[in-house]
Amino acid sequence: MKRRLALMMAVAGLGACTMSGSPIDSHRYEVALDVARDDAAIDCVGQVACDAMWQRTREFVTQHSVTNIIRANKTVIETAEPHESGVLYLWASRTLMGDGTGSSTIRVKGLCRGMYTTDGNPAWMYVTCAELITHAEREFRQFSAGADPGKGAVPE
Repeated sequence: MKRRLALMMAVAGLGACTMSGSPIDSHRYEVALDVARDDAAIDCVGQVACDAMWQRTREFVTQHSVTNIIRANKTVIETAEPHESGVLYLWASRTLMGDGTGSSTIRVKGLCRGMYTTDGNPAWMYVTCAELITHAEREFRQFSAGADPGKGAVPE
């Protein structure tokens, strides 16, 4: 029992260490999240290219989410919400551009349980979650650029 109590106190202490009390820090992370979210939106041109990119997006979601896909169709890929906090799960959406060519915008969105409190403020897993989401959303752009095996990262 004492060992369990000590472990719970250690975990609580680590959680306190990961949460910065400074609003400046959370602002910095929010800006990074906004940039990463923009990076995680890819435009594709034509039905064939967009179908291939959508399949590649499904592969990315499968490889980077801790939970399995629970719904996937032509416009959405959703994974289950994990039971534990501080782990990444992903969703993706495909929106037709309406130009009649099948061109689309494909977006990946990282989610992480325990990132925010019910009132929208940063929670105890905020820093961990923000870093996981930012990394995954930025990586999606590089991953999507590699659809052709000879390609590397997206040029700047």
